[in-house]
Formats: sequence, structure tokens, C-alpha cells
Amino acid sequence: MSFAGLLGALVFLAIGIAELAFVNRSVYPSLRWRYEKAKVTQQQGLAPSTIMALVKVQSLILLPLIGLVIGDRMSTSG
Repeated sequence: MSFAGLLGALVFLAIGIAELAFVNRSVYPSLRWRYEKAKVTQQQGLAPSTIMALVKVQSLILLPLIGLVIGDRMSTSG
């Protein structure tokens, strides 16, 4: 692990946190509203909590790992 890799992971973690905040404030309420409305007809589909769990994994785990790999690649190629 190099300094560039850690810096890349930190940058991508910040991007992931910003993405999670955006999704939590703007997308999740409409997902929840549609889910509750569709419960009446028993056609609700995938729960919003499942979608948010996937977004959290992507934002807080996968993005920093990608940043770590990209940072390491940039430090070795430059």
C-alpha cells in the first residue's frame, strides 16, 4: 500500500459519502413513498431498505477499494 493508494481510497470514500448523502436525501423518500403506495395492491417489489443497503455497500466499501487500486496503479505507472 502506497501513499497514493491511501489518498485514492480517501478521495473515493469522500465521493461515496457524498453519494450516500445525496441518495438518502433525494432518492430514498420517493422510493419509500412508492413502496408504501404499492403495498395496497401487493405489487411492492424490492424493499427500499434493500436498495439502500446495496448503495451503502457500494459507497462505503466498493468505492474506497476502487480508489485504493487506482491510486496504487497511478503511483506505479508514474
